[in-house]
Amino acid sequence: MNKLNICIAGIGNVGSELIKSIEENKSYYEKKSSFQFNIIGVSAKNKNKNRNVDIKKYRWFDDPIEMSKLNDCNVIVELIGQEKGISYDLIESALNNKKHVVTGNKALIANYGKELFKLAEKNSLALSFEAAVAGGIPIIKTIKNNINLNKISKISGILNGTTNYILSKMEEDNLSFDEVLEIAKEKGFTSDHESKLDIGGYDAAHKLTILSTLGFGSVLNFNNNFIDGISNVKIEDINFAKQLGYRIKLISETSIVNEKIFNFTSPKLIDYSNPLANVGDALNAINIETDHLDNLFLEGQGAGGKPTASSVLSDLYDISQNITFDNLGFKVNDLKEFNKISSDNIVNRYYVRIMTEDKPGVLSSITNLFSDTGISVEKILQLPENVKLDKPIPIIITTHKIQKEILTNVINKLEKLKFVKEKITLLPIHDN
Repeated sequence: MNKLNICIAGIGNVGSELIKSIEENKSYYEKKSSFQFNIIGVSAKNKNKNRNVDIKKYRWFDDPIEMSKLNDCNVIVELIGQEKGISYDLIESALNNKKHVVTGNKALIANYGKELFKLAEKNSLALSFEAAVAGGIPIIKTIKNNINLNKISKISGILNGTTNYILSKMEEDNLSFDEVLEIAKEKGFTSDHESKLDIGGYDAAHKLTILSTLGFGSVLNFNNNFIDGISNVKIEDINFAKQLGYRIKLISETSIVNEKIFNFTSPKLIDYSNPLANVGDALNAINIETDHLDNLFLEGQGAGGKPTASSVLSDLYDISQNITFDNLGFKVNDLKEFNKISSDNIVNRYYVRIMTEDKPGVLSSITNLFSDTGISVEKILQLPENVKLDKPIPIIITTHKIQKEILTNVINKLEKLKFVKEKITLLPIHDN
């Protein structure tokens, strides 16, 4: 029986579930893989923290880098999660010491992965990261292995479970963003520390950076992202979107447009007929369009200890079964540095909410301004029920496809008019 000796750095939810799974399923894994999965070392910030696994049976390391120097260690599993710092140093040390690496660290890969993948390639080692994107959904292997020879045209999806939970809960219970954010914190979906990454869209954009490299062979470059979070999404917009046949979701999408890279993460209106609109709770979902597949749709648990540990186990299995490793699906030197597309040049349909005075002539003034600048209006909603006297009223407009720069200029002009009482809400509509 061959052995795969594993050292684990970081024993939080994912690390604890990984240890638990290996302990409880040892004989099953041996039968399936013809390998013994052996944990020979562990490290974490706090040795004495209460955990649902007993770590006393394993050799403890205050400094995780020392594990990477063990002669009998085959794989370092990095679950510390720092964007750089000790996480980067550990992975670098492991690769220099001829150890394979499994990590779930999307921020590190998106920002600093290029040199680490070079080092792994140079030393013919695995630097595996299935757990870095969409938790338990096998999206990395699907792109890298199953559809490797498909020409991908677009990848889009819901890549952050916390934001999806918040937007779903706002709609279901008719609650404000702030109210649901507090519920999400109570349930452990996010924290004060994590909320900027989640709510701000950065967590999803880290994952999108990785997907764009796998899909299009782009150099890992987080700066190629346009990011807009969900903190400005109002319950009013969720309700108006529903009247129009849409849901609002935080959508990340990547494609190559005119030889420039398009990496966008933003709240968008999604038609009910699109499967992404029906992804609820804290689930993730990804849709891939290729020259052979109109839509390849994957949905599942995108976070949490067990689902993410499942992806780590998948990478460990691959390492046990292979002697060569193609970590990105492209050689590092073949990755291409695409220029970033200008957001002003993006053509899209849009949802516009304008809060105005309730008086004659307002709607015609708005539609005339749209018409004069070549913006084609698709639908208009005006004066919903229960409008309060002397309060601004909402005018909801959806447009046909228009260049964002043109629409932004019109919005700026409208906001200077006396009858417009609030900053205008502008949200893109997802193209099915």
